[in-house]
This record gives sequence, C-alpha cells and structure tokens, in this order.
Amino acid sequence: MKANKQWRIGIVVSVGVLLLGCAVSPAETYYVSLKGDDANKGVTEQAAFRTIKKGVSVIQAGDTLIIKSGDYGAERAVLKNSGRKGAPILIKAEKPGEAVLKGNRGGVGLTMIDKSYVVVEGLKFTRYGVGMVIKHRSSYVTVRQCIFLNNENAGIVLNDGGLRDPKLCHHHLFTKNQFLDPLPSTQDYGLRMYFSSNVEVVNNYFHGFHHQACSFKSIMTDSRVANNVFEGFHFSAIQLGQNSDNTRIKQSSRSYRLIAEGNIFRPSPPYRAKSAIVVSNVTDAIVRNNFIDSTYGEDKKGPGRRFFPGAGIHLTRLSRGTKIYGNVLVNIKAPKPAFMVRSDCEIYNNTVVGCSRALDVAVGAKAVVRNNIFYKNAHQVGVAEPLQPFYDKYYGYVMNDKGVMVKLPPADKFAKSVFDSNLWFPDWKGKSPNGISAEPLFVGPIKPLVIKKASAKYVPNLKRMKAYRLTKSSPCIDKGVKMGLPFVGRSSDIGAFEFGAKARK
Repeated sequence: MKANKQWRIGIVVSVGVLLLGCAVSPAETYYVSLKGDDANKGVTEQAAFRTIKKGVSVIQAGDTLIIKSGDYGAERAVLKNSGRKGAPILIKAEKPGEAVLKGNRGGVGLTMIDKSYVVVEGLKFTRYGVGMVIKHRSSYVTVRQCIFLNNENAGIVLNDGGLRDPKLCHHHLFTKNQFLDPLPSTQDYGLRMYFSSNVEVVNNYFHGFHHQACSFKSIMTDSRVANNVFEGFHFSAIQLGQNSDNTRIKQSSRSYRLIAEGNIFRPSPPYRAKSAIVVSNVTDAIVRNNFIDSTYGEDKKGPGRRFFPGAGIHLTRLSRGTKIYGNVLVNIKAPKPAFMVRSDCEIYNNTVVGCSRALDVAVGAKAVVRNNIFYKNAHQVGVAEPLQPFYDKYYGYVMNDKGVMVKLPPADKFAKSVFDSNLWFPDWKGKSPNGISAEPLFVGPIKPLVIKKASAKYVPNLKRMKAYRLTKSSPCIDKGVKMGLPFVGRSSDIGAFEFGAKARK
C-alpha cells in the first residue's frame, strides 16, 4: 500500500514538471524585412514578416524582433503582449537608425497600452502625429538609440490620458535617443510625459525648434532628466511640471521630486533658445550642475514675449521648495535674466557670468541666495515683471496639499529675499555684510560661444564649463557658508565648483 502511494506521488510530480515546461516556452527571434511576407512564420531572415505591425502582434515575453533596414512607410504598430521580469520583449533595428517608420502627418508609429518589460532599440520615427505612445498600466519600458524626426505633436508621449495615479505607470528609461526638429517642421515636443513615476531621461540629444523639448507634465513624481544636450528650444528645453491646476474640475496637476541635472544647453541658429529650465507646479524640485550657455530668448515684441519672459532657469509662482545649485549660466541675454524667480526657493553655489541680468525676483517671493558668483553681469538683481492680468485671471488659484482651492498669495514685498555670502563683481550695494566684490580668478580661458550654423551633430565641449573653476588664489575659496554640499577646507567655496579634489560634508 505504501509503495502504491509513492508511485502516485511520483506521477503527480512528473505531470507538474511537464506542465511547467509547457508553460515556459523558449525565447524566439523573429524578423521583419521589406522582402518578407506576413504569411511567413517570421522565425528566419528568409521567412521574415513584411510588416512591423505583424511582428509586434506575435512576439511574447523573452522574444526578440529584428527589423531589417528600409523604409516601412506609415506603419501603425500596436504591441500585443508584455514581457516579464527577466524576460523582456526586445524590438530592435538590425542597424540603428536604418529601420524607418514614416507616417503621413498623423497617427502613431508604435503604441504600447498596459505593456511592461519592453525594450525598443534603434528605430527611426518620422512624420507621424506621435512617434511612440506608452500609456496606462505600463512599466519598465526602455527606449534607446531611436530617432524621432519631425513628428507633428511629439516624438514620445508617455501616459497622456492615462490614470492619474503615477504608481500605475512607472520605471521607464529613455536613453541615447535623438529628438530632431529642424525647420520648417512642427514636432511640438520631443518627450511629453504625464502621471508617471521613476522616469529617467538620460544621455539624449534634442535639436531644433521644439516648443518644449523634454516636458514633465501633470503629476510626475520621483523622476529625472540628466546629462542630455539641448540645442535650440522655442519655449523651454526642460519643463518640470504642468503650468497650472485644472481649476474648473478642481484637479491638482502638482508634481513632486523632479530633478534636472548635468544637462547642457545652447542655441543653434535659426532656432532661438528661450528658457532652458522651467519649474512650475512642482514640490521639491532640484536643478543642479547644468551648463546653460549663451541662450537669448524670445526675439519678437508683443504680448507673447511679455507674457512668457524667458530665463536661464525660470521658477513660476506655483513651484515650492525648489533647490538650485552647482549650475553655470553664461551669456544669457536680454530680455531674460539668468534666474527668474517667482516663488520661494534656495539658490546656492552657482556661477553666473556675462548676463544681461543675473537675477530677477518677483515681489512676494523669498529667494535664499547664498554662495553664488555673479560676475560681470550688466545688471545684478532686479524685480521680476509682475504676472500679466491674463495669467492671474486664469491661473490665480491653486490647489493646496489638502486638496483645497486657494487664491495665490498677494505679492507684497521684495524684502523677503535673503542674500548671503555671494561674490558680486561689479559690486552690488544690496550684498550682505559677508558678501565680497573681487575678481573671482577663474581657471579660464573665457571665450565667447561662436555658432556659425545649425548642426544636428553637436558634441558638448565641457572645457567651456570647466573654465569657470577657481584658481588656487581665488578669493572665493572657503568664503561661503555650509549648505549641505561637499567642501574642502574650513567651509564651502563660493561658486559652482569646490576647489580641491577631496571634499567632505
């Protein structure tokens, strides 16, 4: 009887192992080719599918879809299945940039709805309404080495119209892509993102006329845009946060904990470069270690210029708790200042050189300004122009953290701001008692930026940023106050760069 029981257990275990083996099929590689046929099985180059649409309807977790070089026309592919942890779906061009999806000024090239663990690599999307859409309960999607050229609305749209909970759409990586918008195109956005968390936008290249090149819109949390290059941008290169709440239906659009760091910005004629970074309706944003070089803002007169004055870094009245440090801003020309401040914030350990205006602070805003170098700016500190009546009429209310609609606080006094331990040259009479006015003695050489023509192959010259490091005899060394950053010696140095290799908190 005992032996019979053991025999039955053995049968059950064997059947279980067999069923498990059937459930996990081996990963497969599929091919798409202009010489293929969708009636094929797609599992060899000789029996490839003809369309990307067919390929993405077949692949499953762990599979790879290889797309041969060529122009596939106005494909509108919709991914059918998800990958899974440890077995993502990989959709890749055989040669990066040579598998082209070309729309007819509308539609979407590749759509992912409720899909996770997907990698898209090396495809080129051009002339669509949107190159790629990722939305709803999607997570762990990576887009890398792709090109988005002249799409009407955006290169990539993340979760527009999705559920408003950023915990449901999360952990996306966009890296080593090109977002190109040369005239006379209308690619309004490079990247446009909503209702998502833990999104990384790193090491991409943005070039051309984009309205907003990289835009974190409503309710984005714990996300970062880092180490990208921006050449030309019509309104803003990086937009952290939606401009306003939806007061009509009492919905907050506030974002939290967004970071912009290590990015490089410069103009590229004929593409004007207006505001490099805008922070609006965000709590606890961080803007650090960016290099903003020779941007020049709106070049037309009229209400548009006055309503949205540009800036190197622009904080609207809706931002809260913003920290701005370690940035180098050079040659920012009128009508915009290096910093446009309309909300309470901390600005410390930055270097601002050769700008028309260094810092404009709106009445009523409290800017804590410490350890910065303001060098050879035509005007050091001014009062930001008040918000236009149009702006107050439509955006004069904001939803507080308790979900209650409240009127924006009245603008009262500029005297709320604090200036402490900064270097001002030429001197500024408003500096604090421990402020100094002297030559900062940069390493150099300090050279003007010369751009002869637009180029979509810009390689950043980090020597221009590093020229603003301090020499051993600089009067800025150990003259700052502690702000939580690493430092060498007795105290923090003034400016974006701490002198010396070994730093301590």
